[in-house]
Amino acid sequence: MSLRSLLRKELYWSRRNLLVLLLVLCLVPGFFAASSLLFQDVIPRDTPVAVVAGSDDVTADELFAVQAGLSFFATPVEYGDRDPALRDLQREGVYAVVEVPHGIREPGRAVTFRLFVDGSMVPFKEPSQTIAAIMESRLDRELDATVSVERVVVGNSHDLSGYLVPIVLLGLVMLLAFTFVPYALTSERRALDRLRLESSLEAVVGAKLLFCTLLMLVPLVVFHLVLGAIGFDIAALTPVTVLAVLLTFVALSAVAMAVVVATRFTATGRLVNVVLLLFVLGFSGLAYPAGYFSALRKTVVRGMPTHYATVLVRSSMLRELPLSAFADWLVGLAGVAVAALVVLELSLVYYRRTV
Repeated sequence: MSLRSLLRKELYWSRRNLLVLLLVLCLVPGFFAASSLLFQDVIPRDTPVAVVAGSDDVTADELFAVQAGLSFFATPVEYGDRDPALRDLQREGVYAVVEVPHGIREPGRAVTFRLFVDGSMVPFKEPSQTIAAIMESRLDRELDATVSVERVVVGNSHDLSGYLVPIVLLGLVMLLAFTFVPYALTSERRALDRLRLESSLEAVVGAKLLFCTLLMLVPLVVFHLVLGAIGFDIAALTPVTVLAVLLTFVALSAVAMAVVVATRFTATGRLVNVVLLLFVLGFSGLAYPAGYFSALRKTVVRGMPTHYATVLVRSSMLRELPLSAFADWLVGLAGVAVAALVVLELSLVYYRRTV
């Protein structure tokens, strides 16, 4: 066969697979080119920092003066009390808590600010030493009193290896949801039509999703055993971790299955799931906290349900927070899973009507 004939054959193939080619050659590169805008600046200049009064004597004018000084390298957020500020520190709503002493407007008076940081937030814990020095220098220059800053590390302290554990766990969950589950469903495509004569299509797909979800308990047990064997004081089988992992897996798997069914088990669906996997991995705040980057990326990350799943798992494994501390987020994550199941049902209805 001549080269011309072979090229003509490839042209016919490209016409039959035009949607796949558009996805691979146009949409995917366009997505990654545009996504670079979301990162903008990697310097944590807009990091939310809580500002609280150290005593009842601290005036509103003193709090305002401190917030103005902090705005040079952070986004100050005023809190009425230290306890809710520390609670938001654990929930990654803020990444430091600044306790303001009284007397910062009195010339010659020595005052000490306290900067609280979370010991498990490794990407911010180490830079916070530099931030404390910058904060001390700037406030000492702008305020009348002589300023010193005391850095206080609260909660459990972990090194980078420990910090990476929940990241690896959630990365595995996302990978399996967008690759293994669609593969398992596609491998039984020929049996679906036969099985739905004996049972409903929803029952067949639902059983597959339930079975794969139960299988996710195995990696959790493996993580627990391995972490214990290597001496890491990290809990992988807490109720919050188990619930967050399973709900996240159900939501992502339902979306991945819906894509496969809606695209009739073609290569297009597999490519779409790869793109979704990359998006979820990139914009869930896995490695770095949401407040570490630019305001635009922060907005994108905090709009992702998987970001809250990340905070849930990280807080449960590294900070050992109780279930009550995140009950509202777990309910929200359950709602997202239900919404994903609705999308899966709609794809099944579409498949039934078009096959």
